[in-house]
Amino acid sequence: MSLVKQQGILSPDTRNEKDADVIMTAAIVGWAWSRLTNADVNKRHARVDFELKDTQKLNAKELVEQTETIDIHRAAITKLNQLLHATGLKPEQQVELGTTPIWTTGGRISGGSGDKTPADAYRYNPPLPDGYAAKLFQMATNPATAGLLGYQGRGAYTGFIDGRTDGQTGLMSTFQHTVPFDDAYGRRWHPPEAPPDKTWGMILTTAMQDHEDPDESKQGLKQWGMHFEGPAPQRNRDICAYTHGMIQAIYDVHVHQLANDTSPTKKTPYNPGTPYEIAVGKQTTKLASCFPCSIFMEATGHAASSTHLGRGESWSPLYPPSNPTTTQHKAWQACNTQWQAYCKSIIDAGLQCLKKAPAQVNGDWTASVAALDLYLNGPRGVNKTPATAAQAYANLILDAVTVHDHEVKRVARTLK
Repeated sequence: MSLVKQQGILSPDTRNEKDADVIMTAAIVGWAWSRLTNADVNKRHARVDFELKDTQKLNAKELVEQTETIDIHRAAITKLNQLLHATGLKPEQQVELGTTPIWTTGGRISGGSGDKTPADAYRYNPPLPDGYAAKLFQMATNPATAGLLGYQGRGAYTGFIDGRTDGQTGLMSTFQHTVPFDDAYGRRWHPPEAPPDKTWGMILTTAMQDHEDPDESKQGLKQWGMHFEGPAPQRNRDICAYTHGMIQAIYDVHVHQLANDTSPTKKTPYNPGTPYEIAVGKQTTKLASCFPCSIFMEATGHAASSTHLGRGESWSPLYPPSNPTTTQHKAWQACNTQWQAYCKSIIDAGLQCLKKAPAQVNGDWTASVAALDLYLNGPRGVNKTPATAAQAYANLILDAVTVHDHEVKRVARTLK
């Protein structure tokens, strides 16, 4: 990456929080627009889900927090639909707001069922895995063995594959790495100074990466099973990144598909498997994909069964070498190229909506809307270099999610 240190993501003169709000709002608006105007009428629906917990099991503070969650989701989706209608969609073309499926042990998110209607039972409740996949599923969902398999803390979504014609890949947990320094990966943003207690993008503080505590809720990420890839990240130099289990599972499906397609003993028919994500551990019950995961899934042909607008903190793809030679790295690159192109299409669509209906944008965010337009389409905008433009769009989303916050709050702040 080429590292740019400045106050705003989009320019030295903007504020990174508002830039992040506008970038993600544009992406969410564009995602909704692209689904609601899909050429395939059967895919012409868009839905955002949030988690509702049993009120009988919540204390007074948790009840207030849940009420606030309901209110902000209703407000954000109302604003989102008002913008879409102000820019040309018909009243019946609107984003639906729903709730995630009720969590049960081993609840799953499906990669590929998101194009089914919300009324389709198989969208949220696919058949249980079979064969060796069933054994892995049982290991991941059994408290006696789950802790041996990887990360179990907040956001512990574990990827796995079901239905592959030949063989079975193991379970894949979210892990931390750093964005590699290579100009081939494009421009990335970093504030002038990282927070004093952490590397930029890091979840929790440096002290909480590895911290033993008798109180389980106060333990560090390592104690919850997080894997840290590569050398320890350096403050003011590195950007921490996290690749979720579902994304690893999607890469794995495409690796096996490519391996079969290029094999001299190619199997026909061949099923590379369906990617799933299991909610594991005690702290992970939301059966929906974060927005960054969802758009990667959509781009690669595995639309998410459910999408939430919570946090996608420092979400990241994997980075193959700039000139991949192995089947694995070629498949990663192909997925990344699809994802980058999709990021460009939805940000372009969302930005056009924001420009077309400026009265729907809160005044304090208009400078960042203008800065986004200039960054993309100005005299020195990234679209002046078509070969790398899509990558630049995707990197804006990656930069935005290093400014940690709920996506639903970004939409609620940006729109009025």
